[in-house]
Amino acid sequence: MRARLDPPAPPRAVRSVPAAVASCLLLAGLAAALFACGDARADADAIRSLVTREVAAINAKDLRALSEIWSQDKNILLFDVPPPGRFQSWDQIGRLWKDFFDRVSDIRLTVDAVQAEAKGSLGYATYDWAMTGRLGTYVLEDHGQATAIYRKEGGQWRLVHAHYSPVPPAVAGQETPAGGAPPAGSATPHPGGAAPSGSPHSGATAPSGTASPEPAASPGGAASPEPGRPRNSP
Repeated sequence: MRARLDPPAPPRAVRSVPAAVASCLLLAGLAAALFACGDARADADAIRSLVTREVAAINAKDLRALSEIWSQDKNILLFDVPPPGRFQSWDQIGRLWKDFFDRVSDIRLTVDAVQAEAKGSLGYATYDWAMTGRLGTYVLEDHGQATAIYRKEGGQWRLVHAHYSPVPPAVAGQETPAGGAPPAGSATPHPGGAAPSGSPHSGATAPSGTASPEPAASPGGAASPEPGRPRNSP
């Protein structure tokens, strides 16, 4: 009887199942977003590191180090000034760089304004570059911009495509080096300048006396390459 006279206990608050599930999903979504943000930042940093490694490899004329930065997939591409302007596979890209290293001394490549982004297994970097060097007694001096695309392979980022664009000397405010045009058949690697024949960024595979594809004449009438990339120099 006493139990019947006691006041009823206040009802316990019952949290609706849908609200609890929604809260859990919201927290999980926030955690995933934060995790993805952290991964994207780490991947972008890894890509910037590859740009730095590439610059060091070019300055050291280290072809092996360059081969470890590029993917070994047969479909990798380099777009540059030297004819044919399109180089596919490391066999062609590596050969272009080797020729450049054999011909040019005192290579000094620097990059600036590096921006990198990554999402999933793909990422890219853009930057300004400047390259100096010597082709015999001829002084090379090139400037330009570059876009590079990277792909994650086996957990490691690798370069799969690069496009180098030189800045014509007239636009860059440069003057023609003393001594006039470089010797025919020579070429510089990197967009923006004339490059020795067969070298990256040089486009200097054209026969001596042919018209240059860029405003600045390159060795042999070919255009020049960019710093850190195969190409012609002015």
